[in-house]
Amino acid sequence: MTEFVVSAREDLYRLKRMRGLSRVVIHTQRLVYRNLMMHALKYGVWALEPGGTLLVRDRSPNVFDLWPRFVSFKLIRQWTYKALARDAAPVRLDAAAGEIELVRTRPHTPPGWSAGVVFSGQAAELPRLRECLDALLRQPELLAENGGEIMVSGPAAAAGCLEGYPQVRYHVHEMPPGPRVMICGKKNALIRALRGPRVAVMHSRIVLAPDTLRHVPPEFEIITPRVLSQGAAGMEDYLSLGVHDSGMPGHAPRLTPSSLRRATPERYLDLYEQGYPYVDGGLFMLRKDVHDRCPLNEDVAWDEAEDLEWCNRALAAGLLIDLAPEASAVSAVGKLRSLPLPPRVMRWVRDAKFAAYAGRHRLRDRAERWLGRR
Repeated sequence: MTEFVVSAREDLYRLKRMRGLSRVVIHTQRLVYRNLMMHALKYGVWALEPGGTLLVRDRSPNVFDLWPRFVSFKLIRQWTYKALARDAAPVRLDAAAGEIELVRTRPHTPPGWSAGVVFSGQAAELPRLRECLDALLRQPELLAENGGEIMVSGPAAAAGCLEGYPQVRYHVHEMPPGPRVMICGKKNALIRALRGPRVAVMHSRIVLAPDTLRHVPPEFEIITPRVLSQGAAGMEDYLSLGVHDSGMPGHAPRLTPSSLRRATPERYLDLYEQGYPYVDGGLFMLRKDVHDRCPLNEDVAWDEAEDLEWCNRALAAGLLIDLAPEASAVSAVGKLRSLPLPPRVMRWVRDAKFAAYAGRHRLRDRAERWLGRR
Protein backbone atom coordinates (compact mmCIF):
# COMPACT_ATOMS: atom_id res chain seq x y z
CA MET A 1 0.00 0.00 0.00
CA THR A 2 1.41 3.37 -1.01
CA GLU A 3 0.21 6.26 1.15
CA PHE A 4 1.02 9.96 1.22
CA VAL A 5 0.08 12.42 3.96
CA VAL A 6 -0.55 16.07 3.06
CA SER A 7 -0.44 18.70 5.79
CA ALA A 8 1.46 21.70 4.40
CA ARG A 9 2.13 23.67 1.26
CA GLU A 10 5.45 21.92 0.59
CA ASP A 11 3.65 18.56 0.51
CA LEU A 12 1.51 19.80 -2.37
CA TYR A 13 4.52 20.42 -4.61
CA ARG A 14 5.49 16.76 -4.09
CA LEU A 15 1.97 15.38 -4.36
CA LYS A 16 1.42 17.07 -7.72
CA ARG A 17 4.08 14.83 -9.27
CA MET A 18 2.84 11.58 -7.73
CA ARG A 19 0.79 8.89 -9.47
CA GLY A 20 -0.36 5.39 -8.61
CA LEU A 21 -0.97 5.89 -4.87
CA SER A 22 -3.50 3.76 -3.04
CA ARG A 23 -4.24 6.22 -0.22
CA VAL A 24 -3.89 9.96 0.38
CA VAL A 25 -4.57 11.60 3.76
CA ILE A 26 -5.20 15.36 3.88
CA HIS A 27 -4.84 17.29 7.15
CA THR A 28 -6.59 20.57 6.44
CA GLN A 29 -5.51 22.98 9.18
CA ARG A 30 -2.45 24.46 7.41
CA LEU A 31 -4.06 24.41 3.97
CA VAL A 32 -7.48 25.99 4.46
CA TYR A 33 -6.25 29.45 5.43
CA ARG A 34 -3.78 29.54 2.55
CA ASN A 35 -6.58 28.87 0.00
CA LEU A 36 -5.00 25.52 -0.88
CA MET A 37 -7.79 23.09 -0.04
CA MET A 38 -8.76 22.76 -3.70
CA HIS A 39 -5.17 21.87 -4.62
CA ALA A 40 -5.02 19.26 -1.87
CA LEU A 41 -8.30 17.65 -2.94
CA LYS A 42 -7.54 17.63 -6.67
CA TYR A 43 -3.86 16.69 -6.41
CA GLY A 44 -4.84 14.00 -3.93
CA VAL A 45 -7.49 12.31 -6.03
CA TRP A 46 -5.39 12.59 -9.21
CA ALA A 47 -2.45 10.90 -7.47
CA LEU A 48 -4.64 7.88 -6.67
CA GLU A 49 -5.20 4.84 -8.79
CA PRO A 50 -8.91 4.26 -9.52
CA GLY A 51 -10.23 2.56 -6.40
CA GLY A 52 -7.74 4.37 -4.16
CA THR A 53 -8.85 6.10 -0.96
CA LEU A 54 -8.81 9.80 -0.11
CA LEU A 55 -9.22 10.70 3.58
CA VAL A 56 -9.83 14.31 4.66
CA ARG A 57 -9.16 15.08 8.35
CA ASP A 58 -10.31 18.42 9.70
CA ARG A 59 -10.22 19.98 13.19
CA SER A 60 -12.69 22.80 12.53
CA PRO A 61 -15.83 22.97 14.68
CA ASN A 62 -18.95 21.60 13.01
CA VAL A 63 -21.03 24.60 14.08
CA PHE A 64 -24.41 25.55 12.65
CA ASP A 65 -23.57 29.23 12.16
CA LEU A 66 -20.99 30.10 9.52
CA TRP A 67 -19.09 32.39 11.86
CA PRO A 68 -16.42 34.70 10.44
CA ARG A 69 -12.68 34.27 11.12
CA PHE A 70 -12.64 30.48 10.91
CA VAL A 71 -13.87 27.80 8.53
CA SER A 72 -16.59 25.45 9.72
CA PHE A 73 -16.41 21.72 8.99
CA LYS A 74 -19.66 22.27 7.11
CA LEU A 75 -17.70 24.25 4.52
CA ILE A 76 -14.97 21.61 4.36
CA ARG A 77 -17.67 19.08 3.56
CA GLN A 78 -19.22 21.34 0.92
CA TRP A 79 -15.89 21.99 -0.80
CA THR A 80 -14.90 18.33 -0.75
CA TYR A 81 -18.09 16.92 -2.16
CA LYS A 82 -18.45 19.67 -4.76
CA ALA A 83 -14.84 19.50 -5.94
CA LEU A 84 -14.72 15.71 -6.18
CA ALA A 85 -18.27 14.96 -7.34
CA ARG A 86 -17.04 13.72 -10.75
CA ASP A 87 -13.83 12.13 -9.48
CA ALA A 88 -14.67 10.17 -6.35
CA ALA A 89 -17.56 8.54 -4.51
CA PRO A 90 -18.31 9.14 -0.81
CA VAL A 91 -17.55 6.19 1.47
CA ARG A 92 -17.74 7.55 5.02
CA LEU A 93 -18.57 10.78 6.84
CA ASP A 94 -17.79 11.15 10.55
CA ALA A 95 -18.79 14.68 11.55
CA ALA A 96 -17.77 14.13 15.18
CA ALA A 97 -14.24 13.12 14.19
CA GLY A 98 -14.04 15.62 11.32
CA GLU A 99 -13.34 12.93 8.71
CA ILE A 100 -14.49 12.48 5.12
CA GLU A 101 -13.50 9.36 3.18
CA LEU A 102 -13.91 8.89 -0.56
CA VAL A 103 -12.77 6.43 -3.21
CA ARG A 104 -11.56 7.46 -6.65
CA THR A 105 -13.99 6.39 -9.36
CA ARG A 106 -12.91 8.48 -12.34
CA PRO A 107 -10.55 6.70 -14.74
CA HIS A 108 -7.30 8.32 -15.80
CA THR A 109 -7.66 10.97 -18.49
CA PRO A 110 -6.84 9.18 -21.76
CA PRO A 111 -3.73 10.30 -23.65
CA GLY A 112 -4.09 12.94 -26.32
CA TRP A 113 -3.74 16.65 -26.98
CA SER A 114 -5.27 19.21 -29.32
CA ALA A 115 -4.15 22.80 -29.90
CA GLY A 116 -6.22 25.66 -31.23
CA VAL A 117 -4.90 29.03 -32.39
CA VAL A 118 -7.07 32.14 -32.56
CA PHE A 119 -6.25 34.12 -35.73
CA SER A 120 -7.72 37.48 -36.72
CA GLY A 121 -7.13 36.99 -40.45
CA GLN A 122 -5.02 40.14 -40.78
CA ALA A 123 -1.99 39.89 -43.06
CA ALA A 124 0.20 41.65 -40.49
CA GLU A 125 -0.40 38.77 -38.10
CA LEU A 126 0.78 36.05 -40.52
CA PRO A 127 4.48 35.99 -39.48
CA ARG A 128 3.49 35.51 -35.83
CA LEU A 129 0.98 32.82 -36.81
CA ARG A 130 3.65 30.85 -38.68
CA GLU A 131 6.05 31.12 -35.75
CA CYS A 132 3.28 29.90 -33.44
CA LEU A 133 2.47 26.93 -35.73
CA ASP A 134 6.14 25.98 -36.13
CA ALA A 135 6.41 25.78 -32.35
CA LEU A 136 3.25 23.67 -32.11
CA LEU A 137 4.58 21.23 -34.71
CA ARG A 138 7.65 20.73 -32.50
CA GLN A 139 5.41 19.30 -29.76
CA PRO A 140 5.45 15.48 -30.12
CA GLU A 141 2.06 15.30 -28.40
CA LEU A 142 0.45 17.30 -31.23
CA LEU A 143 1.70 15.19 -34.13
CA ALA A 144 -1.01 13.28 -35.99
CA GLU A 145 0.81 9.96 -35.56
CA ASN A 146 0.59 10.47 -31.78
CA GLY A 147 -3.11 11.28 -31.88
CA GLY A 148 -2.61 15.04 -31.73
CA GLU A 149 -4.13 17.79 -33.83
CA ILE A 150 -3.63 21.49 -34.52
CA MET A 151 -6.35 23.85 -35.70
CA VAL A 152 -6.45 27.55 -36.57
CA SER A 153 -9.68 29.51 -36.21
CA GLY A 154 -10.21 32.54 -38.41
CA PRO A 155 -12.43 34.12 -41.05
CA ALA A 156 -13.20 32.32 -44.32
CA ALA A 157 -11.29 34.95 -46.30
CA ALA A 158 -8.03 33.98 -44.54
CA ALA A 159 -8.25 30.20 -45.09
CA GLY A 160 -5.20 30.38 -47.37
CA CYS A 161 -2.98 31.24 -44.40
CA LEU A 162 -2.20 27.55 -43.90
CA GLU A 163 -0.37 27.09 -47.18
CA GLY A 164 2.66 24.98 -46.35
CA TYR A 165 1.01 23.51 -43.24
CA PRO A 166 -0.86 20.40 -44.45
CA GLN A 167 -0.88 19.01 -40.90
CA VAL A 168 -2.99 21.92 -39.62
CA ARG A 169 -6.76 22.21 -40.05
CA TYR A 170 -8.64 25.47 -40.53
CA HIS A 171 -11.82 26.27 -38.64
CA VAL A 172 -13.94 29.04 -40.14
CA HIS A 173 -15.45 31.45 -37.65
CA GLU A 174 -16.84 34.83 -38.62
CA MET A 175 -16.84 37.41 -35.85
CA PRO A 176 -20.04 39.45 -35.53
CA PRO A 177 -19.77 43.07 -36.71
CA GLY A 178 -19.46 45.85 -34.18
CA PRO A 179 -16.89 47.55 -31.96
CA ARG A 180 -16.70 44.69 -29.43
CA VAL A 181 -14.45 41.71 -30.17
CA MET A 182 -16.59 38.68 -29.22
CA ILE A 183 -13.68 36.35 -28.77
CA CYS A 184 -15.35 34.00 -26.28
CA GLY A 185 -17.72 32.67 -28.92
CA LYS A 186 -14.75 32.08 -31.21
CA LYS A 187 -12.82 30.21 -28.54
CA ASN A 188 -15.84 28.12 -27.54
CA ALA A 189 -16.44 27.09 -31.16
CA LEU A 190 -12.75 26.25 -31.58
CA ILE A 191 -12.62 24.11 -28.44
CA ARG A 192 -15.77 22.22 -29.46
CA ALA A 193 -14.26 21.50 -32.87
CA LEU A 194 -11.13 19.97 -31.33
CA ARG A 195 -11.12 16.25 -30.54
CA GLY A 196 -8.46 15.66 -27.90
CA PRO A 197 -9.25 15.16 -24.20
CA ARG A 198 -6.76 17.95 -23.41
CA VAL A 199 -6.91 21.25 -25.26
CA ALA A 200 -4.45 24.15 -25.49
CA VAL A 201 -5.93 27.45 -26.71
CA MET A 202 -3.73 30.39 -27.61
CA HIS A 203 -3.44 33.61 -29.54
CA SER A 204 -1.02 33.66 -32.46
CA ARG A 205 1.48 35.76 -30.46
CA ILE A 206 2.28 32.70 -28.29
CA VAL A 207 5.29 30.48 -29.04
CA LEU A 208 5.57 27.28 -27.00
CA ALA A 209 8.93 25.89 -25.94
CA PRO A 210 9.73 22.52 -27.62
CA ASP A 211 8.91 20.59 -24.43
CA THR A 212 5.98 22.64 -23.13
CA LEU A 213 3.32 19.92 -23.23
CA ARG A 214 5.71 17.32 -21.81
CA HIS A 215 5.96 19.42 -18.65
CA VAL A 216 2.20 19.82 -18.19
CA PRO A 217 0.91 17.28 -15.62
CA PRO A 218 -1.27 14.51 -17.07
CA GLU A 219 -4.20 15.42 -14.82
CA PHE A 220 -5.56 18.96 -14.61
CA GLU A 221 -8.73 20.94 -15.17
CA ILE A 222 -7.65 24.48 -16.13
CA ILE A 223 -3.94 25.21 -16.24
CA THR A 224 -1.41 27.56 -17.81
CA PRO A 225 2.32 27.29 -18.43
CA ARG A 226 4.70 30.03 -17.42
CA VAL A 227 4.56 32.75 -20.10
CA LEU A 228 7.61 34.96 -20.68
CA SER A 229 8.18 38.10 -22.73
CA GLN A 230 11.18 40.22 -23.65
CA GLY A 231 11.78 42.87 -21.01
CA ALA A 232 14.36 45.58 -20.57
CA ALA A 233 16.72 43.17 -18.76
CA GLY A 234 15.95 40.02 -20.76
CA MET A 235 13.15 37.47 -20.63
CA GLU A 236 10.75 37.96 -17.74
CA ASP A 237 7.41 36.63 -16.57
CA TYR A 238 4.43 37.96 -18.46
CA LEU A 239 0.70 37.25 -18.15
CA SER A 240 -0.15 33.68 -17.14
CA LEU A 241 -1.38 32.92 -13.60
CA GLY A 242 -2.63 35.88 -11.59
CA VAL A 243 -4.93 36.69 -8.69
CA HIS A 244 -7.63 39.34 -8.59
CA ASP A 245 -11.06 39.59 -6.95
CA SER A 246 -13.59 41.22 -9.25
CA GLY A 247 -16.61 39.59 -7.64
CA MET A 248 -17.11 42.07 -4.80
CA PRO A 249 -16.44 45.63 -6.03
CA GLY A 250 -16.59 46.99 -2.47
CA HIS A 251 -13.29 45.22 -1.81
CA ALA A 252 -11.56 46.60 -4.90
CA PRO A 253 -10.00 49.74 -3.35
CA ARG A 254 -8.34 47.61 -0.68
CA LEU A 255 -6.97 44.83 -2.89
CA THR A 256 -3.59 44.41 -4.54
CA PRO A 257 -3.66 42.16 -7.63
CA SER A 258 -0.64 39.91 -8.06
CA SER A 259 0.91 37.56 -10.59
CA LEU A 260 4.11 35.68 -11.38
CA ARG A 261 5.73 39.06 -11.97
CA ARG A 262 5.73 39.41 -8.16
CA ALA A 263 6.01 35.77 -7.02
CA THR A 264 8.55 33.19 -8.16
CA PRO A 265 7.13 30.38 -10.33
CA GLU A 266 8.78 27.80 -8.08
CA ARG A 267 6.66 29.14 -5.19
CA TYR A 268 3.52 29.78 -7.19
CA LEU A 269 1.24 28.39 -4.46
CA ASP A 270 2.05 31.53 -2.45
CA LEU A 271 -0.12 33.48 -4.88
CA TYR A 272 -3.31 31.74 -3.79
CA GLU A 273 -3.21 33.42 -0.38
CA GLN A 274 -3.74 36.77 -2.06
CA GLY A 275 -6.97 36.34 -4.00
CA TYR A 276 -8.99 34.47 -6.58
CA PRO A 277 -6.75 32.91 -9.25
CA TYR A 278 -7.26 33.28 -12.98
CA VAL A 279 -5.36 32.41 -16.14
CA ASP A 280 -4.73 34.89 -18.92
CA GLY A 281 -6.82 34.34 -22.03
CA GLY A 282 -3.78 34.54 -24.31
CA LEU A 283 -2.84 30.95 -23.45
CA PHE A 284 -4.65 28.38 -21.36
CA MET A 285 -5.13 24.62 -21.27
CA LEU A 286 -8.14 22.67 -20.11
CA ARG A 287 -9.79 19.29 -20.26
CA LYS A 288 -12.44 19.00 -22.94
CA ASP A 289 -15.05 17.78 -20.45
CA VAL A 290 -14.29 20.76 -18.20
CA HIS A 291 -15.16 23.09 -21.06
CA ASP A 292 -18.44 21.23 -21.52
CA ARG A 293 -19.27 22.08 -17.90
CA CYS A 294 -17.91 25.62 -17.90
CA PRO A 295 -17.56 27.30 -21.32
CA LEU A 296 -16.47 30.88 -21.78
CA ASN A 297 -19.21 33.49 -21.52
CA GLU A 298 -20.19 34.53 -25.05
CA ASP A 299 -21.88 37.69 -23.78
CA VAL A 300 -18.52 39.08 -22.63
CA ALA A 301 -16.02 40.45 -25.15
CA TRP A 302 -12.25 40.69 -25.33
CA ASP A 303 -10.85 43.51 -23.19
CA GLU A 304 -13.76 43.14 -20.76
CA ALA A 305 -11.85 40.80 -18.40
CA GLU A 306 -13.47 37.82 -20.10
CA ASP A 307 -10.79 35.46 -18.77
CA LEU A 308 -11.36 36.68 -15.22
CA GLU A 309 -15.12 36.19 -15.53
CA TRP A 310 -14.64 32.64 -16.81
CA CYS A 311 -12.22 31.71 -14.05
CA ASN A 312 -14.51 33.10 -11.35
CA ARG A 313 -17.29 30.80 -12.59
CA ALA A 314 -14.89 27.88 -12.79
CA LEU A 315 -13.85 28.41 -9.18
CA ALA A 316 -17.48 28.57 -8.07
CA ALA A 317 -18.07 25.27 -9.87
CA GLY A 318 -15.30 23.57 -7.87
CA LEU A 319 -12.68 23.50 -10.64
CA LEU A 320 -8.95 23.94 -10.03
CA ILE A 321 -7.10 26.78 -11.75
CA ASP A 322 -3.44 25.87 -11.73
CA LEU A 323 0.05 26.53 -13.07
CA ALA A 324 2.56 24.19 -14.72
CA PRO A 325 5.74 26.07 -13.69
CA GLU A 326 8.13 23.77 -15.56
CA ALA A 327 6.26 24.37 -18.83
CA SER A 328 7.01 27.63 -20.61
CA ALA A 329 6.01 29.74 -23.57
CA VAL A 330 6.94 33.14 -24.97
CA SER A 331 4.61 35.97 -25.90
CA ALA A 332 5.83 37.84 -28.97
CA VAL A 333 3.87 40.86 -27.79
CA GLY A 334 4.63 42.50 -24.45
CA LYS A 335 2.32 45.17 -23.08
CA LEU A 336 3.78 45.53 -19.58
CA ARG A 337 6.52 47.93 -18.55
CA SER A 338 9.81 46.83 -17.01
CA LEU A 339 13.13 48.31 -15.92
CA PRO A 340 16.64 47.07 -16.80
CA LEU A 341 17.16 45.53 -13.36
CA PRO A 342 17.97 41.99 -12.12
CA PRO A 343 14.83 39.85 -11.54
CA ARG A 344 15.07 39.90 -7.73
CA VAL A 345 15.54 43.66 -7.63
CA MET A 346 12.68 44.07 -10.09
CA ARG A 347 10.39 42.09 -7.76
CA TRP A 348 11.35 44.38 -4.86
CA VAL A 349 10.56 47.42 -7.01
CA ARG A 350 7.20 45.95 -8.01
CA ASP A 351 6.37 45.06 -4.40
CA ALA A 352 7.15 48.62 -3.29
CA LYS A 353 5.16 50.08 -6.17
CA PHE A 354 2.12 47.91 -5.50
CA ALA A 355 2.29 48.58 -1.75
CA ALA A 356 2.30 52.32 -2.40
CA TYR A 357 -0.47 51.93 -4.96
CA ALA A 358 -2.61 49.91 -2.55
CA GLY A 359 -2.01 52.30 0.34
CA ARG A 360 -2.94 55.31 -1.75
CA HIS A 361 -6.19 53.72 -2.91
CA ARG A 362 -7.14 52.63 0.60
CA LEU A 363 -6.74 56.21 1.81
CA ARG A 364 -8.70 57.48 -1.16
CA ASP A 365 -11.47 54.96 -0.49
CA ARG A 366 -11.81 56.13 3.11
CA ALA A 367 -11.91 59.77 2.01
CA GLU A 368 -14.47 59.09 -0.73
CA ARG A 369 -16.71 57.21 1.71
CA TRP A 370 -16.41 59.98 4.31
CA LEU A 371 -17.36 62.56 1.66
CA GLY A 372 -20.33 60.46 0.56
CA ARG A 373 -18.99 59.84 -2.94
CA ARG A 374 -18.89 56.07 -2.46
